[in-house]
Amino acid sequence: MVVGLTGKMGCGKSTVAEILKELGAQVIDVDKIGHEVLKEETVKDQLKQLFGPEIFCQGEIDRKKLAEIVFEDKEKLKILERVVHPMIRRRVMEVIEDSSGIVVLDAALLKRIGLSQLCDVIITVKCDERKIFERLKEKGFTEEEIRRRLSAQSDIVEEGIIIENNFDLVSLRSKVMEVYKRLLEGGVGG
Repeated sequence: MVVGLTGKMGCGKSTVAEILKELGAQVIDVDKIGHEVLKEETVKDQLKQLFGPEIFCQGEIDRKKLAEIVFEDKEKLKILERVVHPMIRRRVMEVIEDSSGIVVLDAALLKRIGLSQLCDVIITVKCDERKIFERLKEKGFTEEEIRRRLSAQSDIVEEGIIIENNFDLVSLRSKVMEVYKRLLEGGVGG
């Protein structure tokens, strides 16, 4: 069974993924695959032509510099996605083919990358915007950075099984365990 795990940044999606992994699911970190794709020479060459040499540091793409460019301009973000998303999708499909049991695709941009159609079930992690700002400020993001990034995630919608994460880790763990039990039993309605 392939489970899509999505949610806006700061909602606790990675924490939910970690709990699912502890419970026995195989978790595919799609962000990590995206980072690997950015290390491929063909991708580096394309992005150098599209965004210039200033996105590089010591021969590698500086993701922070690239993020500053693409989160300032939605058209540039779309250009970046046209380059990397097909490669990410292909890699994820290869990993799924070699997997069994419950496979979780941990991907905020599940739909945009084109991974949602590979999923039997989708889980959306959500929380209050106030909580998102609180959590991301603790991680060092400025209010402006948070607003830009959330704006770039406006297409992430609540669907499938919804897990609310406004409280503590104990509460979240309990909710995730309940959902995992439903997945194991095949009762996966939203």
